[in-house]
Amino acid sequence: MKVIMRPPTLRMIKILKGCLEKQEQNNGKPCLPEEMKSSLSGLYKRGLIETKMEIINDKKLLCIYVSDVGKKFLLETNPD
Repeated sequence: MKVIMRPPTLRMIKILKGCLEKQEQNNGKPCLPEEMKSSLSGLYKRGLIETKMEIINDKKLLCIYVSDVGKKFLLETNPD
């Protein structure tokens, strides 16, 4: 059975775009879960973000990056 995923909400798109801008402006610096708020699960389930555990300032943190699928999605929905 194929599961049909609903498109991301406007809020999710805004958060995804903000995370990508942060990555591009700060040499690939990741977003953190606190920045994603309630959109984290929805973006992850849609494959628009990837997560990795990394050590930052001697703390192990969940880091979030916009996936290639997420970058392609943003280009297709807002090519400016």
